[in-house]
Amino acid sequence: MPSELEAFFCFAKFIEESCPLYVQPTLEGVHRGLKLLDRCLKIVDPELYAYLRSKNLSAEIYAFPSVLTLCACTPPLDQVLLLWDFLLAFGVHLNVLCVIAQLLLMRDEVMRSSSPMRLLRTFPPLEALPVIGIAVTLVRDLPTELYDELVRHPYATHD
Repeated sequence: MPSELEAFFCFAKFIEESCPLYVQPTLEGVHRGLKLLDRCLKIVDPELYAYLRSKNLSAEIYAFPSVLTLCACTPPLDQVLLLWDFLLAFGVHLNVLCVIAQLLLMRDEVMRSSSPMRLLRTFPPLEALPVIGIAVTLVRDLPTELYDELVRHPYATHD
């Protein structure tokens, strides 16, 4: 953008239009996204989902920063920017699937760990292209109704 002012205006407009529920005082969109992450993970990788649940780990516990920041909490910045280009082009709702993709990329290590929260506290450095590739592939595995809910969760006040 030509100026910081224009960049801020565009970012504010993006948030207002694409994910207003993510910036409500209650963070309603974020919490809905976390619930959807659990539901999607249960479908795309029931074994990983069951293992995390056996350790009392829900998305609410391990994925809150990633969902809240649209993965901006996972460096490096150049990869975050690539991922954000994808989210801006195809929809903020796909962030939930991008977080699942990151989980799947570290799946073996998580499944071998007796304390997976240690691993999940800080995700490995973001690699945008593999994450995007996996996220796009996951779309086809979701039931239509669940995907529709995923699409609406950042902005629709009623499901």
